[in-house]
Amino acid sequence: MKYLYSHYIILYICAMRKCSQFESLKIIDVIEEEYSCELHAQDHFEIIYIHYGCGEHVFNEVTIPYEKGDLFLLAPGDRHYFTVKTVTRFTYIKFTSSYFETYNRSYKSFSREITPTSIMEIQWLKEDKITVSEPCQTILKNIFENIILYNSTINVLRSSIVYYHILSIFGMIKEYIENRNIELKKKTPTNAHIAAYIQENISNRDCISINMIANNFNISPSYFSTYFKRNFEISYKEYIEKMQLQLIKRRLETGEIKLKEIADEFGFTDVSHLSKFFKRHEGINPSAYKNVGK
Repeated sequence: MKYLYSHYIILYICAMRKCSQFESLKIIDVIEEEYSCELHAQDHFEIIYIHYGCGEHVFNEVTIPYEKGDLFLLAPGDRHYFTVKTVTRFTYIKFTSSYFETYNRSYKSFSREITPTSIMEIQWLKEDKITVSEPCQTILKNIFENIILYNSTINVLRSSIVYYHILSIFGMIKEYIENRNIELKKKTPTNAHIAAYIQENISNRDCISINMIANNFNISPSYFSTYFKRNFEISYKEYIEKMQLQLIKRRLETGEIKLKEIADEFGFTDVSHLSKFFKRHEGINPSAYKNVGK
């Protein structure tokens, strides 16, 4: 009987967390020792704020640790759940695309191409957590506390104050992105675009550094390695080394290029550095490999 009661409570909480087709905005504030819902798909946009506690957020098979002050974004179709390690207070702001359309207000800090809902669709942003430093951290906390307070006393759907508070969250997210020198208008690259860039710049260590390639493709540098491995099923470092090794072997097989020239071409400090790299992968040094075919 106790199990059935707990089961119905969980189902009730999960149902309450879903925006019905008639609700364009819903605010939920909960404290949990265990996350009440299993893996589920979103049918609405959702901003999640962590007041305190720690654990993990599992988003579309990507696991992201969370702690106090973190912010997460979700869009329709995304699948996620939380694993709670210490008691956590969550605030959920759930809304549909019609919420901003209903108000029919212009937001001057956003363009037609860049809107709150378009920000919610940025893949790398959803697969990471948003963490801001002071004074933004305190401002963000106060925004959520104000929204929760209004939600307990008035109909938030009709509140201009709540609308502008939510808009200010997006303003902070927009600033967070811009501070990382990432252009909002750029689209998520394809694997072919990334592979072509690497191939063109494989001899330039600066161009294939994580910071450089991440910024070039509008992906957060802190998230790029996770993004790359998920899409290529190999780590970025392994991919680069594998491509370098293939090209070095081709140079050696010609028998016409000196080891120093190869070392310089691929950014190794000297021939010794090149030899250690090659032997680590092939089990023999490049000079021996060069003479194999003779």
